[in-house]
Amino acid sequence: MNGASRWLGGALVVVAPFLVLGGCPGGEDGGGAGGTGGAAGDAAGDVADGDGAEPWDPVWHETKPKDWPTVGPEKNPNCGPGCRVALNVPISSTVDIPGYTTGRVMGLSSNGQGVALSLVGESTTSLVPRKNDTGHIQLGMWGDYMSSARSFGIGDGQIELTSLLTGETKVVFRWEPVDGSADGSELTALNDKYVFYTFKGIHSRNRQTGEQKWLAFGSCYSVCATESLLVCENGKIYVLDPELPEMKAKKKLDDGKELQVDGSCAADRKQYAWIDYRDPPGPGSNFDFTRKGGEVYFHDFTTKKTRRGTFDSPDKPRAKVYPGIGDGLVVWNEPPLGAADPSPEDWGSYYGGSTALATLDLATGKRCQLPDVNFGSTLAYKSVHGRHVYGRWFDKKTVKTYLVDIDLDYPGFNWQCQDTPGWVQ
Repeated sequence: MNGASRWLGGALVVVAPFLVLGGCPGGEDGGGAGGTGGAAGDAAGDVADGDGAEPWDPVWHETKPKDWPTVGPEKNPNCGPGCRVALNVPISSTVDIPGYTTGRVMGLSSNGQGVALSLVGESTTSLVPRKNDTGHIQLGMWGDYMSSARSFGIGDGQIELTSLLTGETKVVFRWEPVDGSADGSELTALNDKYVFYTFKGIHSRNRQTGEQKWLAFGSCYSVCATESLLVCENGKIYVLDPELPEMKAKKKLDDGKELQVDGSCAADRKQYAWIDYRDPPGPGSNFDFTRKGGEVYFHDFTTKKTRRGTFDSPDKPRAKVYPGIGDGLVVWNEPPLGAADPSPEDWGSYYGGSTALATLDLATGKRCQLPDVNFGSTLAYKSVHGRHVYGRWFDKKTVKTYLVDIDLDYPGFNWQCQDTPGWVQ
């Protein structure tokens, strides 16, 4: 398998190029090759016939909201100071990355209870049941809708669009076994107009007309959708415009000529942050083996400007992983201030040693680190909601993974801060 390694939730995993969904799906709350599209299921998780005979139906027929079962926080583990469990069930410990919008967070329960869903800041978790979940699931979210990519077995799966209010589900794209090979799509995101997915390339389907487009060859390690674009990270950051003709939709967001990784959208989808290796000693860093330095970069889709956020290189390079951005703040992980080697070159130490939480205030340029609190993992992909950051946490006692909410203003935190010289908002 032409895969790549990642460090998620404190554990080393190997992922296929079509496998990772970066904290991507967005929005405010309130056919590709070798498969078929347009078949409709009538409940979350129904398997379509796969014959491509049914046309796309843009109408949502179910109007009565479902009374989803709920779970309270009473049995949650203690994730440490300033931290609470945000989804009251353990979530998938594979490469499934939780979805988020400005008002909701979401993850796949690891105990077969379905998709766990909660309002940001709330203590009650709703469970959206899933049928036929014999494989893993990837999630996207925009407003009151969820997109998902599921595998029912080798070479057997589909992309779905589901109403989180009623549970009604439409099948966006279906693939079936071909000579026993593991053809599969594991990435999906959505916005108001399109569902995006990967299957032997990157595709879109218009949610109103049903039109499908093959946007580009290739794959992504993480994706997220803005109001008009799909953002794809695969060692470079690309944006794809579904309004452009087929195979002409893809361009680089900001070509730094070197490795770009760990990208994620803000919850409102107006900004995007990643780790960039264009600044010395970063050039020559590669995805799987050697990293040097690395700086936080971010892009504003409103102003269409890209900025460098951290300036350790070249004098004092420091590893950085998994930045989240939103509400005027960037949050990432890095080695603690007292680390003997703040920029290890081997890939495993680079990710595994980045245990300290760090922040950058985009208004003032003040950069802070929490060097003496280790949540036991790098928290992996993050979403930022005001002064709270959501990420994955591995509970060693129960050997389970949870989505947690960390209050950055917790009184007991001893932040170490410094100003960024010359910072202009």
